[in-house]
Amino acid sequence: MQREQYSIEFSDEAEIDFDKSYEYYSKKSIKVANSFFNQVNYSLEKIKKTPFTYPKIYQSVRKYTIKKFPFVIYYQITDSLIKVIAIFHTSRNPEVWNE
Repeated sequence: MQREQYSIEFSDEAEIDFDKSYEYYSKKSIKVANSFFNQVNYSLEKIKKTPFTYPKIYQSVRKYTIKKFPFVIYYQITDSLIKVIAIFHTSRNPEVWNE
């Protein structure tokens, strides 16, 4: 049985979220920034392998909690595409991305 291959696409907001967070960490420590980068990549690989594993939090939006950093990845699955809506710091109000 062939497992479906998923591709990942980022919304503009998700790219901005990631870039701002990476920049913030790189000002503190390039080692921490690289660790953040690696954790996000690892998380995206896990999502790609088993996208339906993680809980739905609103209609078709799912949530993956990143390990070691206070971030969640919000995403939707459409056919073989995983659309990352946000890479969100947990201290922010989640209602923001609802808009």
